[in-house]
Amino acid sequence: MKTITQRELAARSRAVLDDVEAGEIYRITRDGAEIAEIRPIGNRRRFIPVAELQRR
Repeated sequence: MKTITQRELAARSRAVLDDVEAGEIYRITRDGAEIAEIRPIGNRRRFIPVAELQRR
């Protein structure tokens, strides 16, 4: 788990979200206090099989 400031998140949001997508967890701080946690969503599918799309 990594801890970054709100300012760092704003400056590097794309890189942070790429890390989260790869499984990393971030804690966000503001004025030295932890205010949020960003973590991957569990069991998220990256694709939908063609057969399922055709059924829908």
